[in-house]
This record gives sequence, C-alpha cells and structure tokens, in this order.
Amino acid sequence: MEISSTQYAPGHVLEIIKSLGVHHFNESGDQIPFYCPFHNNIHTPSCSINEASGAWICFNPSCGQSGTLIELVKGVMHVNDYQAIRFIASKEKQIEDNFDELLKNAIEEKEDFIEFSKDTLVKLLQERQSSKEACDYFISRGINNESMDYFELGYSEKRKMVTVPVHSPDGIPVGIVGRSIESKKFKNSNDLPKNKTLFNIHRAKRIGGNVIIVESSFDAIRVHQSGFPNVVATLGGHISQDNINLLNRYFNRIIIMTDSDEAGRALGNAIASRLKNKEILWASHSYGKIYPHDAKDAGDMTEDEIRLCIKNSVSDFEYRNWNP
Repeated sequence: MEISSTQYAPGHVLEIIKSLGVHHFNESGDQIPFYCPFHNNIHTPSCSINEASGAWICFNPSCGQSGTLIELVKGVMHVNDYQAIRFIASKEKQIEDNFDELLKNAIEEKEDFIEFSKDTLVKLLQERQSSKEACDYFISRGINNESMDYFELGYSEKRKMVTVPVHSPDGIPVGIVGRSIESKKFKNSNDLPKNKTLFNIHRAKRIGGNVIIVESSFDAIRVHQSGFPNVVATLGGHISQDNINLLNRYFNRIIIMTDSDEAGRALGNAIASRLKNKEILWASHSYGKIYPHDAKDAGDMTEDEIRLCIKNSVSDFEYRNWNP
C-alpha cells in the first residue's frame, strides 16, 4: 500500500491524471487542479492533487473525497490495490521510455524545406476565383467562400483539378494537394514533403496546446469552419515519425478524428500509441458510437455534428473499452 511519504518523479502524477481521462488544468505551483470524477463537477475544478506526493482532495463540501494516488486510481478505474499499483508503475516506465525521444525533439535541428512557387499558387488562386465550376465544386463539398479564400484554395482549368496549398511548420509553402472535380483522383505536387509536415500546422501551433487531427485537408477545412481552427491533417492514412515529433513539440492534448473505417481507426491507434506522454482523446458522437449516421469522416457530417463529436470527445482509456 502507498504511504504518505511517497514521492513521485516529475511528470508522473500528471501522466496518471491524463491516462485516467480526468479533465485537468494547468498546474498551480505543485498542485494540479482537475474536475472531481466522483460528483457532477463540470464548471470549476473542485479537486486538486499534489504533483510530488499524489495526495488529492475535493473541496466541494457535498463530496469531500480525498486520498492517495492509489485510491484515486482505484476509484476511477474500479480496480483493486494491486491493479492500481501496476497501472501507476507502468506510467513511470512510460515516462522513462519517452525521455530520450522528448530530448531529441527539443534539440533537433529544423528541417530544410524547398519553397513551392508562389507564382504558381497565385495563378491557381486566380483561376479558382474566376471559375464558377471550381467554386461550385468546393461548395458541394461543404467548403464555403470564406474558407476558399482563407486557405487560398486553387484550381487548374487545364487539369480540371482543385488544389490545396500545403505549408511547412514555419509557414513556407511547400507544395499542393490536387483533386479532380470529375472523379476521385488525387495528384500531389512533386516531392510534397507530407512526411515532414502536417496540413495547417503552421496556423494550429499558434493557437494553443490542443489540436484536432484528421486525415484529409478537406476534413480539416470543415472542422475549421465548425469553429475549431486548431486542426491539422495527416494528408493520408500514414503518420511518420517526423509528424509525431511535430505533434509532440507543439501540442499537449490531441483529439483524434480520423476516418471511422478500419484504416482510419488503425491510424488513430498509431497516433495514440506513439504519443503516450500526451493527453489523448477521441471525437465521438455518443457513448460507444464514433460518428453519427455511419459517417466516415468530418466531410460526411454537418457542422453541428462535427461540433458535437468534438464536444463529446472521450479519453483514450474509455475509447478502448468500447473496443470499436
């Protein structure tokens, strides 16, 4: 059993709180405020846990629960002493395993990116602005005129293809993603470095520590339109180590909103498993249901449905209990 003199390594208690799926807030000194999981605490966090000792208390007089870190884990997870101790120990090992990667991320040099032709981007933008066919296509995909201008979406009349500019993490244009308006065919610019960047990361990283991650640029634009500018896209069903390093570097809380099919869930699981030191949530429509009316992705949902799925995001621990 845990005793009151127990001292935890830096970051260990915070990692436990994240893994339990408890909504927490920025530390205040050596205390971590969080919503009490034992009563309906949804407005102001009534619980606080000491980052060094793991001792916690709920200050709501109608609740008043308190205890050790083991007792918190037992109460939230409904496990016994032995299972709680194992869970706490596993998170300490996880922090140790992640340390070398975190150190590498902190000191590694920035990638060199080759700038894509700005003249080409301007030409594509102008062709889209003068093409009713291109604008109508974007509208049919749920992308409004404001987003067309904000993301500088383009069009090639010759190729009958709409284009989306992609930028480096520092905002340098590095290429385009193209999509035929006559069939579901994609064509990226030569040597598009999508393994080294994420769509919209140069904007999302300036907003804060939370990010929503989707697969396609169109899905990201739809999420942005729904009121969540802190969104990035993997630009496909693969996540590279460089992509993971970017998420590690700029964000603390990741909301996974990948496609609902098997490949999308596999991508989401890969992201979650490689960001173990982060708070991982999954967008969800309702308990046990990923998206409404069998929608595959954000592009199949209304903006209200997108907002609801993000609002109803569940912890990685709870999501895995669904066994989707």
